[in-house]
Amino acid sequence: MKKRKHIFLDDNAKVDKLERKIKKYNRYKSHSEKTPEEDFRLQEKLAMLSVVASNFMMTGHSPTMVLTKREEGDEVMMPVGGGQKDRAREIICQADFRKLYRGGKGRKTDPLMIVTAICMYVMRQDNPRRGDIRYSNDFIRNVGVTKEIYQHISQKLDFEENS
Repeated sequence: MKKRKHIFLDDNAKVDKLERKIKKYNRYKSHSEKTPEEDFRLQEKLAMLSVVASNFMMTGHSPTMVLTKREEGDEVMMPVGGGQKDRAREIICQADFRKLYRGGKGRKTDPLMIVTAICMYVMRQDNPRRGDIRYSNDFIRNVGVTKEIYQHISQKLDFEENS
């Protein structure tokens, strides 16, 4: 077998090699370092959020500040209105779906199912007795959210919120 000769790189070749390494490093960033524009998974999840939000008619705008008279007689700017979609978007951007609900042993995970459970969680925070958030609802049943799955995800979200 012929012994390979050592090849000395000239300056241009060294620069090219380093540029390729930097390009490769930037392409394979960890999940936490990626911006929403770079992370196509996050864009998919936010697209799913808009589907679920329109299905449940969630309030999308941020709470508006309105002059409100208090009992003391003075007027103060107080937030009024929903912002459910904004809160759900924050949770989806921050949460790691693998930690919220793990698959395995016959449990299948679907990002749409987890997004739906997050939306249900946000809506139930606002109004615990809302009528159209039943597990018999066609959309919720087709997505695959059951009472056990919802309770599991909501416990994890409560734990993250309190810590």
